[in-house]
Amino acid sequence: MRAQTALAHVSFAVLVAACSTLGDEGPEGLNLPTSGVGPFRALGSTEVLGVPPYVLDGTTSNYREPSALALDTDPSSANVALYVTATKTTRTGSSTVIMRSRADDARSFFGTAADPGAGDLPALVLQADEPWEGGSVHSPSALRVGATIYLYYAAAGGIGVATSSDGLTFTKHGAPVLATDAPLTWETTPPTQPSVAVFPSGLWHMLYAAANSIGEATSSDGLTWTRADGNPATPTIDPVFSPLPFDVTTLAPDAAPPFDSAQVADPFVSPRITAAGRLQVRVLYTGYDALPGATGRQSAIGFAARYGETGLLVRDATPVYSVGKHEAAPTLFDWSVGTMLYVGQNTSSPPVYTAVAGAIAPATITLAPPTTFPSGP
Repeated sequence: MRAQTALAHVSFAVLVAACSTLGDEGPEGLNLPTSGVGPFRALGSTEVLGVPPYVLDGTTSNYREPSALALDTDPSSANVALYVTATKTTRTGSSTVIMRSRADDARSFFGTAADPGAGDLPALVLQADEPWEGGSVHSPSALRVGATIYLYYAAAGGIGVATSSDGLTFTKHGAPVLATDAPLTWETTPPTQPSVAVFPSGLWHMLYAAANSIGEATSSDGLTWTRADGNPATPTIDPVFSPLPFDVTTLAPDAAPPFDSAQVADPFVSPRITAAGRLQVRVLYTGYDALPGATGRQSAIGFAARYGETGLLVRDATPVYSVGKHEAAPTLFDWSVGTMLYVGQNTSSPPVYTAVAGAIAPATITLAPPTTFPSGP
């Protein structure tokens, strides 16, 4: 299966600051959660038509929070769509919307700043027009189930969903499918940043962020959702993943706190069946070392996993992508050549804005030079 289809059998590969391998798969369970991961290499100047490693950028659009969707079932095809959060600016002001772009080579996306012949922005596919959305939509999560594309998204009142047959024209399904649940004491903010996959059992799973943690919900049809309990041993419904607590008195004099000590967010879930026949649920996420608004707050992309349909996620202590550019919201696209990681991160040169960066695994391959942009989104 392709990335972000009903079941995404992808090979997780990651970028660490030292670009080292985090662990072979090894005996079943030996390296959980780092089993089957290895280094990503940021795209270079010969592999991107624009400024590497950015594959979708625009100085005023601030493309961010990408979600990758394979556009065909051919494993050798690099035809992929990105659904992204963007800032839409008009004469009367700006709004946060969801746009779609497309690439035939997994890196030359229609409408990016380096595409001189496009003449248009990526396609606008979703904007706020429901009262519960509060004027903006963001955090897309796209997946194909049968002939239907489901696009989950976040807004002021929670998480909604829209469906489409062509991936460009979407119909919203009214009220949010996951809204604030007052009895849940850990959800002090509305649920946001959904990531949805259909597991081998046929059950739909959604990971989402709220407050400083990540929760989980399940569904039989993708429309009606029930929260899952990360820890049934307690009397309340718990998140499946939370920040890593630490004792400042135990830190070495020059040591930094854990990269995800304050907040975890932006989950990307990808289940797979291991060679031994076990379900492994793998999750990339954004970890923060301070709460929102804190001076000097830094982020990095982390990795966590578990075996089985339910339960808490187990973290890898080392960030899997850390470049110091406020990187966030990872997503993956897998094809026969390798695995592409897309993240939103700040650009390097003024004026600084957010764009979508790309990296490739295995790190030893070099992609052929790109030739052209597609003719449409």
